[in-house]
Amino acid sequence: MVSSNRSMSVDSDQLGDGKKEASSEMLETVPHSTQSAEVKEGAWASAKKHPKVIMYSVTACVSSMLWGFDIGVNSITVALPGFKMVFGYEYGDQLLISATWNALWTAMTSLGMLIGSIASGWISDRGGRRLGFGIGSAISLLGVGLEYAANEPGLLLAGKIINGISLGFFLSLGAIYASEIAPTALRPSLTAAVNLFVNAGQLTAIGIGNTRFSIMTPASYKVIFAAQWAFPCFIGLFSFFMPESPWYLCRKGQIEQAKKSLQRLHLKSANTDLILGDIQTSIDAENSLADIQKDTSYRDCFRGTNWRRTRISCGMFAVQQFTGIAFYSQALYFLGIIGLPTALTFQLALGGFGVAMLGNIVSWFIMNYIGRRPLLLTGIILNAFCLMSVGVAGCFTTTAAMYYIGYVMNFAQLFYSPTVGAVSWTISAEVSSVKARAKTQSLAIVTNALVSWAMNFVAPYLINTDQANLGGKAAFVWMALSFVSFVWAWLEVPELRGRTFGELDDIFAQKVATRHFKKATTEPRSDSVDA
Repeated sequence: MVSSNRSMSVDSDQLGDGKKEASSEMLETVPHSTQSAEVKEGAWASAKKHPKVIMYSVTACVSSMLWGFDIGVNSITVALPGFKMVFGYEYGDQLLISATWNALWTAMTSLGMLIGSIASGWISDRGGRRLGFGIGSAISLLGVGLEYAANEPGLLLAGKIINGISLGFFLSLGAIYASEIAPTALRPSLTAAVNLFVNAGQLTAIGIGNTRFSIMTPASYKVIFAAQWAFPCFIGLFSFFMPESPWYLCRKGQIEQAKKSLQRLHLKSANTDLILGDIQTSIDAENSLADIQKDTSYRDCFRGTNWRRTRISCGMFAVQQFTGIAFYSQALYFLGIIGLPTALTFQLALGGFGVAMLGNIVSWFIMNYIGRRPLLLTGIILNAFCLMSVGVAGCFTTTAAMYYIGYVMNFAQLFYSPTVGAVSWTISAEVSSVKARAKTQSLAIVTNALVSWAMNFVAPYLINTDQANLGGKAAFVWMALSFVSFVWAWLEVPELRGRTFGELDDIFAQKVATRHFKKATTEPRSDSVDA
């Protein structure tokens, strides 16, 4: 069912003349896919045909909820009085968390994500997506255990790094699995579900934390740490029952297992033999056209047209970070420093993440109509002006300015979530070639981890009263980065709406300019099948 790119996205000038002719002859024998008709039917008609695909895709994306919960935990704990009494220190009449430890706890999680995303690409390409989910769950159980047991900053840091490794697995595999089993019409909604669950994780963490700020003992934060165990337990159990990706199984020559997987993914009325035949034909076409070895390497992500696609896939996560996520994630701690009541900051956070979830759901319905590129560009600009307003308000010390900053920092999700937040995951998953998808997505998560590490490390130093003490003026940093992101996205990110992976292969191979992508034409082929 997955629409899949069945060519390795290799520049035509990389193939000899004889290989080009053979590839052309081979492609002419590929039957037309039924996927193009489904694209015309729309997402709702496709959803009715694939209820089990939706169920498995959404369940796989639940793994990303742990990242959102982890972000929420980092935001909540440093704002809790009970946590500050164990890990903080007195500065004047305030209890503060060291900017260094605050930065390390947040930023070094990203280091773990970097390690996990690289490992997940290698493991899932060799052992399958199910194995990747299982290993990620086991690592998370260990990391959360260390966080729960920690009573000094170093041990807490170790737990966060180890749990970060599992996040690298989950964030890579959730989007990969959904994109591999989803038809083109449902692909944007199902891959965007990753961001929905990230927001849901943050909302859940804030909801739990809202009941803990009046508790002055370690129990105030240990309950929040322990709640993280629910996610690896659920995903670990899911990995035993989920059907393996039929594309992965066909690549490994496990045809009978691929057929059984298709039967589990589809209703009984589906012609799984036809789907399986289309998958095999598409894989043969890809391998013949690319003329590569059985397995790909990370170097393939930087060769030929894959290099352009890797830049876009990775760049989307840099854009996510450049538009202010690290600044917004410090809202609970920061707003407490500038003087907002703790109870109000938690209530604002709850409302903000509720808006974020609503915005992500809205994106499912508008992404296929408005397109990825317009949503992305609009979201970047709106966030840039939102950050500018926070920066301007930070230049004043009035109560009105303080409350304005509090509301805008939390409800900026109204602009971010249905645009940059949702579309980044979709573009990143769609733009890479399927042959190199696991490794490209791993590199994208590595980019996310590196940029997130830098942003999260800097943020506490900018806002802490015993450091730069910029207050709301720190928003100007991310405002400038947002404008840089807009220029890059305008030049690099094309419109992918309604394109099968095979069509994207052809367009990238033609080296079509970004601004002409939407109107580019391709030859009919069956690289995307209803599988």
